[in-house]
Amino acid sequence: MLQKLRDSTNIESYTKKIKDLENESRKLSEKILLFLQEKENDIIITYHRQGYLPASILYWFTVVMDQESRVIFNEANTISYYTVVYRNPGKLVFFTTNPVSSSTVNLLQASQFTGNKILFISPKPTQPHLLDVLSKYNPVYISTNDELEASLLMAMAAYHAASKHYKKRMGRRGERLYEHSQEGFTPVVNELVRIYMEKLENTINKDEVIVTSSKMLEPSATYFVETLRRLSIRSHYEKPEEVIGPCNILLLGTSVEEYFIRELLFKYRMMNIQLNEIIMNTDPLEAQLYIAILAMYLIHSKS
Repeated sequence: MLQKLRDSTNIESYTKKIKDLENESRKLSEKILLFLQEKENDIIITYHRQGYLPASILYWFTVVMDQESRVIFNEANTISYYTVVYRNPGKLVFFTTNPVSSSTVNLLQASQFTGNKILFISPKPTQPHLLDVLSKYNPVYISTNDELEASLLMAMAAYHAASKHYKKRMGRRGERLYEHSQEGFTPVVNELVRIYMEKLENTINKDEVIVTSSKMLEPSATYFVETLRRLSIRSHYEKPEEVIGPCNILLLGTSVEEYFIRELLFKYRMMNIQLNEIIMNTDPLEAQLYIAILAMYLIHSKS
């Protein structure tokens, strides 16, 4: 696998894969954009399983770029039992990568019963009875049933929709994020993989890896954990302040978190921790996607 990671043909085929996912994500992004343009300022963004990544991207865009919106962000069960039943109706966006779950049905039922407008995005289930049940909620289905692919596709869609919706916010920052969306992620895949190649190799050379990050990057960190597990590498996520050595750590961060990262590096080296870090020198609103693209490359290189 190590040899395949550096193979140019493999990188080219992965770039084609990302291009296909991104093409579909742009179509999905238009539906998300239309929903964001609805007049309600109250919005709930929720998720199940690997829907955490796209939901987080949409949440952080909304928090950073739209101070007028009142946004709630949490996982589906919490929203079902402790949120929608106690709030006035508004908009609710729900990302899931596995619709075959009581969490999915419970959330949709509770949200509809309380009068919320729902945008429900999911892979298409194969069970006829579940298709019938979910049809009541006007689902938006995507083409892949692989949870990591579905998560990445929805994450790109969330980014493209949000960057277009908020392109006139925060001055030059809003414009720049929208320009990056127009350019797309596909053109940077080759360079991204090559820049972080050594970090990827160091990560998969271990039998066990603990992944950690700031709270903002937690969804992409848990995404990375799942990719490592698919490679038969024992892995789990830990909050940075809860890491105890000796162990192998993959630390994910952004250049904006420079002082936080520096503090962690000093602390971990005092604890006999074998450290491998992937630090993104990009806007934090984009960093999660770049990390997920790197993680997915490991899965692609296994096949």
